[in-house]
Parts: sequence; structure tokens; C-alpha cells
Amino acid sequence: MLTNSPTEMMYFAGRQIHIKRDDLLHADFSGNKARKFYHFLINDFPGVSHIVGSGSAQANSLYSLSVLAKIKGWQLDYYVSHIAGYVKQQANSPSGNKSNYSQAIKNGANVIEIDWASNLFNACQHLDDAMNVLKQDYLRKDNVHETLFIPEGGRCEYARTGIYILGKEILNWAVAKSINKLSIFLPSGTGTTALYLQEYFVTQTQKTSFDIEVLTCSTVGGDSYLIKQFYELSSNTSYHPQIVNDGNKYHFGKLYLSLFQLWQQVLNSTGIEFDLLYDPIGLNVLKHTIESGMSNDREILYIHQGGLLGNATMLPRYLRKQALTHL
Repeated sequence: MLTNSPTEMMYFAGRQIHIKRDDLLHADFSGNKARKFYHFLINDFPGVSHIVGSGSAQANSLYSLSVLAKIKGWQLDYYVSHIAGYVKQQANSPSGNKSNYSQAIKNGANVIEIDWASNLFNACQHLDDAMNVLKQDYLRKDNVHETLFIPEGGRCEYARTGIYILGKEILNWAVAKSINKLSIFLPSGTGTTALYLQEYFVTQTQKTSFDIEVLTCSTVGGDSYLIKQFYELSSNTSYHPQIVNDGNKYHFGKLYLSLFQLWQQVLNSTGIEFDLLYDPIGLNVLKHTIESGMSNDREILYIHQGGLLGNATMLPRYLRKQALTHL
């Protein structure tokens, strides 16, 4: 279940690269969130009736957690800093009603906007701060064993279970293809997938002839934010992936027409649809990395992030912005 996604070839930035199609894992539970939440799917949690998560109302994690909760018979409370007006509006439109937000609501998720004016959050500056306050509030009201708290984006040690399986799949594939030098590339939010992949390859290949490295780029908050996320998961820097960038700092959910054009080019040339939140940044940074000559002597494997439901709200925004630029 939810393993052994196919690997395909793609011509990109002047060379052939490999694509790990994690978007094809499952219709309702795909991409990096399926890997990160795999532990919760396959294990029993006696007595648990609620899960509490947080993040963006557009995030893939919202939908994936709603699917997980539905399968397990749990109630999902998912906290967000705010819900943008266009997300609420599009939830009632033919395209937007297939978004992460609207589908999570249909699955029974309780999506809650933080009331920043409340005295409860006086000392809070970020969503993480608010969640620390809310966690204590939940624990006062409920038995500690009834509620499962999952950090934003699945950034926790339990993500290791599914990501190690992903690592094993990649290693088995590399062995079968006789690929000894491999650069694995994926964009990062919290960096959880990238770090645990790097950890897996460091621990599994250190006594072999395989040279496998993990490269990633930040899609949220810049490189310094990503480094901070790495340290929260592991202080062992050998487990930290190499961060690469294209000289730009991107803001999560903001529209960048140049990235959309690259996304369109890849879709038209390969027929592969990527998500519009993470992958355009990832593909652009990978393009820059290839063109700079980095990894010239290595095979490259790009991991598809899945999360295509998010395109239901992102695509109309991009098309509208693109149309306005041609007026």
C-alpha cells in the first residue's frame, strides 16, 4: 500500500533526468504527504479520537490529513493563520470545489482560523506559537491519549517511517539501474522529507560504493529558515541535505509568472502535471543547478511532490494574472 511509485524519464534543461512519480501513489493519498503520514496510516492508535494539525488552508497536508482522519474514523481539527477570501470564494465554484480546502471540508475536517485578537494568543507571533498554546488547552480538556498532534507539514520523527521506505525504493532502483552516482532533488517546505532521505542514504550507503546525495531548495522562508528546520529534526549535520537556490527568495503561495511559464512548458513537453505551490520553484532551481554545471557527472532524480488538488485554486489565479499582463 502506498509504495513503489514508478520512475520515468524526462528531458529537462538540456538533459535527461529521472522523475520519481510519487503523485501516482494513490488517488487520495499521494506525494510527500503520503510518505510523511504513512506511519499514522499503518499503525494502530488505541483510544485516539482526534488529530490536530496546522498549516495553510491551501496546503496539501490539509487534504491528506483529512483523508487519514476519514480512514481512521478520527476528527481532524486543522488550524490556519487565516483563510484567504479567494479560497473561500473558489470553494463554491466548479474548479475550486476540488481544492485541498473544499475537499478537506467534505471529508469532515474542522478548519479553524486562529483568532489573533483573543487573549489566549497575546504572546504569539507565529502559527507554531499558537499551536503550542492550543496544545496545552487541548490537554487540559481531553485525555492526553485521545488526541494526536501532528506538527505543520508532518515535521516530526514519525515521518521517518514512510520516508525511509521511499529511500529504500530509490536505492533498489539505483542498484537495478547500476547508478552509482545519484543526485536526488526535491523542493522543501519544512525540509522533513529531504532530511530523512539524506539520513537514510548516509546510514545505508556509507559502507558501499554508492554515492547518493540529496539536494533541496526552500519554498518557504528562505535558506536560513530551512536550516533551522533541519536542526529541529537532527543536530547531525551529515544528515542535512545540501541546499541550493537560484538567487531568489520565494514567498509561499505568491504567484510568479516566470515559474508558471516553466510549469506550462514542462506540462506541454512531457504531459506530466506538477503541483503549483512547490514544484515550479523546485523545477526552476533544478534548472539553474543543471545549467550551472552542478551534478554534470551524476544522474539526477527529481521527486514529484504530488498535491495536485492544490492546482484547483492556484491555476485560476495564475491564468487570471497571466491574462492581465497581456491587456
